[in-house]
Amino acid sequence: MAWKWFKNDWSIAGFLLFWAQFAWAIYLLTFVLYSIIFLLGILFDFEVFTPFDLPARFEIQDFTELVANNATTDIFESPIVEINVSTIGTDIQQTWTNSLASVMVLGLNGIILYGLTLLKRILQSLQREQPWNKQNSKDLRIIGYLMVLAVPYKYAIGWLSYLSIQQVQLPESISLLWPPIAWELGLAGLAVLLVAYIFEEGTRLYEEQKLTV
Repeated sequence: MAWKWFKNDWSIAGFLLFWAQFAWAIYLLTFVLYSIIFLLGILFDFEVFTPFDLPARFEIQDFTELVANNATTDIFESPIVEINVSTIGTDIQQTWTNSLASVMVLGLNGIILYGLTLLKRILQSLQREQPWNKQNSKDLRIIGYLMVLAVPYKYAIGWLSYLSIQQVQLPESISLLWPPIAWELGLAGLAVLLVAYIFEEGTRLYEEQKLTV
């Protein structure tokens, strides 16, 4: 029932569970709407349909010339700007690159939704004060693997976005850069795998203790 989402027991697990449920609902809505828009674009051949969530990285060679007479230019420490493809204000021709990237973005939302489902299950067991079970360590291990595999997956999306944006005629002062590699996400995934191993060992010791008692 929806009212249970707002029933907080004022514990850390209850607080985190609420926000995990909230994020799960947001990603579910995003996944459904993106799927509908994508399918309509394929069925009715919408020319206006564009992959609105594809990242692109640009390096501005002469930032002061681009925004002349702007006193705020001093706050920019890096000439590299990251935006979405749809925000550049230029129509991009529908090709296999951005079509495949759109499918992969849809798949990424589904993967995040699945990861949040596993996280909710873990937090629910913590809320019930039943952390030491094999299912928690298994769910944590799956989340860790998903985070590690998301590194090359996201890089592939960025690479397809790079190929898509190449068809746009950019000013000479702006250069298109290769997509970055999300090393932080991979390191976080390794940390989750370490926590999963700790949970697995803790569960084993807990079960041995119950047998001896």
